[in-house]
Amino acid sequence: MLAAISAVTARYRRPILAVALVLAVVLAVSRRLSDLPGSILDTATFLAGILAMLLALLRPRPAGLLVKPEVRAFATEPSTSQVYLAVGFMFWASLLLGARGLVEAVEGPSMVLPILFLVGVGVNVAGAWRGVSVELRPDGVCQRDLTGSLMVPWEALAPGRPYQPAARASSLALTYAQPDLVRRRSILPLGRRRLRIDSVHPWFIADAIRHYVDHPQHRAAIGEPAEYQRLLDALRYAPTGPGHWHTS
Repeated sequence: MLAAISAVTARYRRPILAVALVLAVVLAVSRRLSDLPGSILDTATFLAGILAMLLALLRPRPAGLLVKPEVRAFATEPSTSQVYLAVGFMFWASLLLGARGLVEAVEGPSMVLPILFLVGVGVNVAGAWRGVSVELRPDGVCQRDLTGSLMVPWEALAPGRPYQPAARASSLALTYAQPDLVRRRSILPLGRRRLRIDSVHPWFIADAIRHYVDHPQHRAAIGEPAEYQRLLDALRYAPTGPGHWHTS
């Protein structure tokens, strides 16, 4: 059930975000204009946010990648947790914006925190709209996010790495043999040593990357269905714990 919900969310994340935004605005306006007791709409809005947060926590993380022959890549699905978080924060922002007497209650310096919260919500929604995913390509590993992109050529990665991270890790640390080959294009001075992997099983993506680091002869076929099946057969994926890796 959760896997099906996650798959639909990843595929239709933009319509879902648009609908959630409209609902959040309607709830905020309704709370300001309606004669119903505020607690009813407040509770509905708060519970909607809680439900979205629970989905973010309980989302499945498949041990698999999308095969994209049109761009010659194996890719993770766009981050569904970011979509759920964006939806939850939008509903909670509507609680703030729909509060009667908000302007009178928060004036001067006390306005800073609500404004920062709303800015954070906007950034989160924009990130979810664009989507974050990791792509394995013939020339390396690529990740695009709201702020820019990270391109890591295979030659930049240290042999035998990366190791498997913790079972619920949301990022994967990379170890470089030639860090000067790594290219980071971003509007912010973000790091170049971590990939966001919260939409895939962390051990699977670590094993897949390490496989191509150690087996360069197979990189040219990345993106082909037959190569993906060969990768699965080579990994014989069976999680056993952090630090373990498979050999083919």
